[in-house]
Amino acid sequence: MARASSSAFTVTVANSPPLWQGVPTITFTQGVASNVSIAGYVTDPNGDPLTITLNSAALPPGVSYDAGNKRFVYDGVGPVGLTSGNVLVADDGRP
Repeated sequence: MARASSSAFTVTVANSPPLWQGVPTITFTQGVASNVSIAGYVTDPNGDPLTITLNSAALPPGVSYDAGNKRFVYDGVGPVGLTSGNVLVADDGRP
């Protein structure tokens, strides 16, 4: 008589970091209040929810980052300014 046997095992999927797509240069027009979402420029290969935060880079006057809505907001009043380099950090909360 054949014996039935079973095995239990766990498969652990390695976490992959968030992936940034080519973020274009973000430009605002002085005197025109507006905002630009960056949510579509970063994804997580594992489908984890992302937190996107501003690093220590200083934004031009009149520009702020709205982390809750993942967008840059320009008040339309600030003078011409420039920030370059990496400004945002995406985190999926996993090591």
